[in-house]
Amino acid sequence: MKTFAISKFGHALSVLAIVLPAISPISSVAQEAADETHAGRHRIDIAGRQRMLTQRIAKSICFIHHGEEVEMHLDMLANDHELFSDTLNILIEGGGEFHLEPEHDRRTLDELHKVAELWGPFDEKTVHIIATGVVSKEDEEYVDTHDLELLNYSNRAVSLIEQTYANPNTLNMATAITLNIFGRQRMLAQRAAKDFCFISTGYKAAEERVDLQETQNIFTLSLNAIHHGLPEMGIAPPPTDEITAQLEIVAEIWGGMNEVFLSVIAGADPTVEQISFIAMKSNLLQDAMNEAVHMYSDN
Repeated sequence: MKTFAISKFGHALSVLAIVLPAISPISSVAQEAADETHAGRHRIDIAGRQRMLTQRIAKSICFIHHGEEVEMHLDMLANDHELFSDTLNILIEGGGEFHLEPEHDRRTLDELHKVAELWGPFDEKTVHIIATGVVSKEDEEYVDTHDLELLNYSNRAVSLIEQTYANPNTLNMATAITLNIFGRQRMLAQRAAKDFCFISTGYKAAEERVDLQETQNIFTLSLNAIHHGLPEMGIAPPPTDEITAQLEIVAEIWGGMNEVFLSVIAGADPTVEQISFIAMKSNLLQDAMNEAVHMYSDN
């Protein structure tokens, strides 16, 4: 059985919030701290997005092989391939729209270079699929066998980035943890759709049902935590009414998808209508989660 790449829900959240010291808003030190805070938030955000992209790339490849909305998924695959490659380079070398500094932490660089090494074969296969519009059985099997390894190292990089940039001088630890959960939610949403797709193709269906059940459970628990707060784990409720409203949109979309997932987890075979439903709704869920993350990052 494939090993679930993300730590259990409660294990990663047992860190108390750190209170930032008061700093005069008119000082240059305050401005530098604010700049570092925003840079830290954006770095955690885009690193977390990488985790999601590993699963959305795998999902798109599965749906292309299944023949479901092929042109849409080919377009997504091309965009996600470019975004993953560009972001990986930014995390290592710096730059991008947020003008990030090059990564200086040696442990983080080691993990990012491992991600780059694992990305190589995915890069080659993805470029070929985009060019031909065809996913072979070997392509599908490679992706299903290796995507979680790429996800695992991407997640390890995110954890180190969170540790590096979440400190009293840059970013409140509770905020960093919440941003990390947001980023993980984006990944889990795509992973659930990917698991569902592989179940629908009949490829390792029993194993994929186990993965889908764990993914579905963690997404639901985490969504409840960031939507309503989980004080015992250091997670506060959303800081604004706008973010709360956006998370209600996320919860509504997830609710419809979750009904389908629970039915399939229980043993039902996905119907043609359900396959199309999940293919489309997973994209709407992604957009809604992205909006929530951006709102939280800018708050």
